[in-house]
Amino acid sequence: MIKIREMQGSDLDAMLRLRGAWLSKETEASETTELERAWFARYPGNEMAPALVAEEGDQIVGYLLCALINHPTAAGTSAEIDEVCVADLHRRQGIGRRLVEALRRQLVSGVDDLTTIQARTDRENDRAQAFLAALGFKHDVLAFTDYLE
Repeated sequence: MIKIREMQGSDLDAMLRLRGAWLSKETEASETTELERAWFARYPGNEMAPALVAEEGDQIVGYLLCALINHPTAAGTSAEIDEVCVADLHRRQGIGRRLVEALRRQLVSGVDDLTTIQARTDRENDRAQAFLAALGFKHDVLAFTDYLE
């Protein structure tokens, strides 16, 4: 049975391994860059960076990372989903949906001035776009990127 809960510091290595597999690179948590480790480590206990994990037994099979942003020129708080990741063997079982829905409930009940929840994906990532659309996200932002190579 899948359980959704808040991320804890002790989840860090399992999440980094899951992310490494998602990014299609074989890595041990010890090979993770310090920058990646520091980025993940900022989530547990940070009320401005909610993070959830999906757990089956004692194994983390998915996670969601988010950041709350107070824009200087806009009213209210916006939530930006940074990553949703589910292990290959557990995809297409509703875990990603459960993570996003749990986040939505947590934010709506806990952030008084919440105005939006946003998620970004690459224009070529049809699966992620379909996933977000199925969850009720609307495509309404046009981004321009200068890839400095």
